Amino acid sequence: MMESRERVSQLLKLLNEGIFEKEHVMGLAFLAIAAGESIFLLGPPGTAKSMIARRLKQIFRSGSSFEYLMSRFSTPDEIFGPVSISALKDESRYIRLTEGYLPSADVVFLDEIWKAGPSIQNALLTVLNEKIYLNGKEELHLPLKLIIAASNELPAEGENLGALWDRFLLRCLVGGVTDRQLFNLMVSSSGHITTDIPVDLRLTEAELSLWAESIDKVEIPAFAFSFIHFFRSGISEYNVHADEKDGQRFYISDRRWKKIVHLWRTSAFLNGRSALALSDLLLLRECVWDVPQQLTVLSALLSDAFEATCEELLGYALLVDRLAAVKELKRQQTVSVNFKVVKAFFYQIQSMVAGHTVLIYVSEYEELDRQRPTYFILTYDKRKTGAQILRKYVEGRYPGALPKDLLRVVRTATGLQVNGRSYDLLQEKAEEGKELPSENTCSDDAALSVTLVERMQTELQDMRSRLAEWEQREREYADSHLFIDNKEREILELVFRRLHEKTDVLQVDTAELRHAVGK
Repeated sequence: MMESRERVSQLLKLLNEGIFEKEHVMGLAFLAIAAGESIFLLGPPGTAKSMIARRLKQIFRSGSSFEYLMSRFSTPDEIFGPVSISALKDESRYIRLTEGYLPSADVVFLDEIWKAGPSIQNALLTVLNEKIYLNGKEELHLPLKLIIAASNELPAEGENLGALWDRFLLRCLVGGVTDRQLFNLMVSSSGHITTDIPVDLRLTEAELSLWAESIDKVEIPAFAFSFIHFFRSGISEYNVHADEKDGQRFYISDRRWKKIVHLWRTSAFLNGRSALALSDLLLLRECVWDVPQQLTVLSALLSDAFEATCEELLGYALLVDRLAAVKELKRQQTVSVNFKVVKAFFYQIQSMVAGHTVLIYVSEYEELDRQRPTYFILTYDKRKTGAQILRKYVEGRYPGALPKDLLRVVRTATGLQVNGRSYDLLQEKAEEGKELPSENTCSDDAALSVTLVERMQTELQDMRSRLAEWEQREREYADSHLFIDNKEREILELVFRRLHEKTDVLQVDTAELRHAVGK
């Protein structure tokens, strides 16, 4: 694998010679080739978009290219080849002479793609998705490795371009040169700077096939799936608010998710890895935006999903719950309460949901642990009680439940904690002159507090060590990653900074608690 990485690194270095500030775009285009995908470039004319396509054909030992500037008057003949008059006249067959046109090319550049007419767009759908072109009654399996489409505008609404837009997995903004020194070098250079890629570095069909087999073997760790579900949950929440404010929604089809995961595996393989890392997942930023204005929101959604993923892997939530449980145990060591049973089977949770009655089954409350959280879900009992009921989560009983819907619940002396927040249960009121029977807390609560604090300190130290090791590995990989840019590296930096801040708070709280229990 490392041999492949060194080769890709050398190829990218040669491909970028004389092209300024386009390293990221060139890298993504190369990644699209290896993944069998296509890329769309959004940017004004004169920003080296066509040059990128011309360079990329050179990475193949027998590569050919096709380039075309679309207009409203473009015809299928100009893209797919003219109709064979002899075949039509002599054999009554309607076929095109495709040699020298798109169906015979390895790398294709289509400029101003949204100006193409419906007949061209419809033909491009199968070309992009399946690399097949229907030439008369014959299916042509194309040698196509990459289609680069470009435009200075996005597909217009109401012109049925959604299916074609969805075919471009990678989407990239392309602008002019911003660095002053590079700009001076660019405008002062004479003519077109060419590059010559040695034959032994160029790729063959056989090598691409071997790469494809290796890419499919790249491991997808459990945290990658967690990240996907956290991100999907964040997208769902964002879309609700976007609908309320008439904002731009995100939509990611199941087909697109499958392609994204394959792109991640391709990225890991080309970077010399046998398993995905967080840096590979950052490429999601290049795959799911529909308008550039979404990129800021997208970065925030990505960082939130990464943070939740890391917390889950590190066991952060469990430590938070244990800290809250010990604090509650310390505070309530002398409290005696008696809870009121309502509607025959329930305890009532006070002030959990404003304006709503929230109940929990007595039997499920009695099964709660003081230390280890149990997953519950909030349901609505419209028919019997008319209240919201906190029910123990059983996999399969609530198929529509999302990870964000699951609540971590532990028992306290006066009620319970939900996701670390304490709520009291409704208590019985004693009649005048009578005392209620009391439910005394465990006499060993003080000793239990000490034991839990000591365990928390050990687990917190272990978590901080694992976080530091993970951060070092990810930073080293991100710094040398072939396909992510500095904006994506900044997302990773932000996530680890937040995690350190949270573990610092946990450390301070644990130290204070240690002092409070006399250790």
